[in-house]
Amino acid sequence: MRRLSSRIANASLGKKVAGLLALTIALAGIILSGVGTQRLYGLLIEQKLDSSEQITSALASSALPDILTHDFISLQDSTDQVLARDRREEVVYVAVYDTNGAPLVHSSRLDGAQVPEETREIRKISAPLTINNRSFGRIDMYISLNRIEGTVLSTVISLGLILALVVVASSVGMALVAYRVVVVPVQKLAVSARQISEGNLDLKIPVKSYDELGGLSDDFNRMAESLKERQEELQIAYEKLERNYQAIREAYKQLRDLDRMKSKFIAVVSHELRTPLSLIKGYVETMAAGNLGKVTALQQKKLGVIVDSVDRLSDIVDKSLDFSVIEQGKMAIEKQKLQLSEIIEQVVDEFALEISGRKLILEQQIPRKLPLMLGDKVRLHQVFHNLVANAVDFTSEKGTVGIHAGFDSEKKLNVVVVTDTGPGISSEDLEHLFSPFYQVESPIIRKHPGVGLGLAIAKGIVEQHGGNIDVVSEVGKGSTFTISFPVLDGVRDQI
Repeated sequence: MRRLSSRIANASLGKKVAGLLALTIALAGIILSGVGTQRLYGLLIEQKLDSSEQITSALASSALPDILTHDFISLQDSTDQVLARDRREEVVYVAVYDTNGAPLVHSSRLDGAQVPEETREIRKISAPLTINNRSFGRIDMYISLNRIEGTVLSTVISLGLILALVVVASSVGMALVAYRVVVVPVQKLAVSARQISEGNLDLKIPVKSYDELGGLSDDFNRMAESLKERQEELQIAYEKLERNYQAIREAYKQLRDLDRMKSKFIAVVSHELRTPLSLIKGYVETMAAGNLGKVTALQQKKLGVIVDSVDRLSDIVDKSLDFSVIEQGKMAIEKQKLQLSEIIEQVVDEFALEISGRKLILEQQIPRKLPLMLGDKVRLHQVFHNLVANAVDFTSEKGTVGIHAGFDSEKKLNVVVVTDTGPGISSEDLEHLFSPFYQVESPIIRKHPGVGLGLAIAKGIVEQHGGNIDVVSEVGKGSTFTISFPVLDGVRDQI
């Protein structure tokens, strides 16, 4: 007994398995056949499901270049080929979805184009479409478990019958045949499938038979070859994207450098222009006053034109400096507790004479007091002066200019609305209205002078106060600017 135990202990694993199988089959051949076939059935089902998951992953890898290039024809071909290559018709539906869940393409064996329901007979396998942790959607593949089970069941039954016949002839021979023909190939196929799933796409599974296992091995080989080709294509596409990304980064860096140079240039030029403009205006006003000699009425008129031109140029210089300071984040805002109503009323008073002279209708609703807020009186006056000036300039005779103020108790904001019945602004121009140096391309609007900095400066000042400025407009009906500012915490009473 000891000698037998020693021989068994020193025997190879194959001999131990063969001996154990021979002994077991000899004692209970039918029971062992059932156990073996059940084990094989489960293993083949798992292999089929693994194969389906890898095919789905392979399709996801191959679909990425088509999605990146919006080549939906090739994408459709890819899903159609999945069904075409599925000789056993185990795949019943394949679909590609974008990041919002909307279908891009689909291929189906079912009647109609409806997505099948996931039941016990139908299983859904999904694979994400990602690159560099960025999602581009997903792929769903529905497989028929009935067809897979039918295919595997036929294989298991065939092998089970063979096993039963061999058991009757020779239990030992059956054990060896079962070990070499069934167990070993399945184990090798499982190991090979695992290596492929881990990225070893150069692996070739030797096809030594033409049964289901051989067909499965052949499927794995084709899948690995297809994955390798798609991986190479994806790598080429990725390298191209990387080169484009580097070029974009370099261009962005150059644009930032140019933008800084532009801001510095504007600041320097504007600063240098201030002094000569002041001197020119001073000398012209001195001449107009007759301090340098008598001037005629015509000369007086021309000198007035010069003064107006200098004032306009000075305004452009001031706005350029303000914008340059805002752009660099260096505008000094001296915040203090203030009453916004007082600033708005002062601005309205400044335009009262011009509004009356141009026969415009003024609609105003300004409470005597609003909740206190922190702000710079000079800068806030500049904001509302600019908005009201635009409303007056762009409103024709007998048009309406509106200034309304109030407190939004729900959002705890002071809100000011400036409206006009001018020519309005198109939706295309609205997108760029607050951009620096942008001017609306309209014959009615472009006849008014300016360099397109007023609204950009106003937006910068409002945002530095923690506020917000929005505009809605309709061509031919006018525009509405809404400006909101946060009030002081805990302040509810009006001063």
